Amino acid sequence: MIRNATHADIPRIVEMAGKFYGQTRYAGIAPMAKESAAGLAIVMMEQGVMLLAEANGAVAGMVGLFIEPFTFNIEKTMATELVWWVDPEHQRSGIGAELLAAIEPACRDRGADVIRMMCLAGQCEAAEAIYSRMGYAPSEHAYMKVL
Repeated sequence: MIRNATHADIPRIVEMAGKFYGQTRYAGIAPMAKESAAGLAIVMMEQGVMLLAEANGAVAGMVGLFIEPFTFNIEKTMATELVWWVDPEHQRSGIGAELLAAIEPACRDRGADVIRMMCLAGQCEAAEAIYSRMGYAPSEHAYMKVL
């Protein structure tokens, strides 16, 4: 079951965010601040899209996107993914694809014209397979350098 996140879900969202963050290269730059993760979840709930997936009555995954003006034409609006996570024991169960499918109507309801999804370095092959099946097309790759 996919549903909108609520403020009562923040502890579980922060817990999953910690698991997600630990798999990113960002974790080598700075530890995740739980207060920051909670604040981002609230912003996405109130101004973007924050959906949770439940399996057997427990939250097993999440997807969160910011809604913002399109970069080169502010008459258009873009939903940009911040996090898309499914607990390892539920991966390959279809929950990730269910979350991805659920963001389309949710983003449309929030006025988004475009959805931009990303993938973590080293995990793009799996993400790109799902994105392609769902009708997404490659747009760009991002690179990072710590100063």
